Amino acid sequence: MQTDTKADYSIRHDPGDRMLRITARGFWSAGLAAKFAADLLAQGVILRLHHGAFYTLADVSDAPVQPAGVVDQLAAMMPRALQLTRAPIAAIAGSILTKMQIERYLNAPNCRVFTDRDEAVAWMHSVGLPT
Repeated sequence: MQTDTKADYSIRHDPGDRMLRITARGFWSAGLAAKFAADLLAQGVILRLHHGAFYTLADVSDAPVQPAGVVDQLAAMMPRALQLTRAPIAAIAGSILTKMQIERYLNAPNCRVFTDRDEAVAWMHSVGLPT
């Protein structure tokens, strides 16, 4: 477990491949989870309005298993996030234990959790974007 990693995240959109890329690192606090949820939902709304459907790739391979309160906040955000897109959402976990934790809240039909980046991207492209 990497507890010495600085807790933070980044959210960026690549219009060339129509992908929203999320990177999360470190051991999050409830405050950071709340800030992330607000940022993600705001950027998702803007992205959908200006660019239409988009893939979402969340790389959490540098984040350890999170506290229950953080997972609860992310789970509470997911219904709102899932209203923004029916396109594939893939997460990349750094361990099987982290993968199992992410699957608790990322559990919609258009969502999958992987431990391999290439498999995640291949799955998203095989599903494709909704028309």
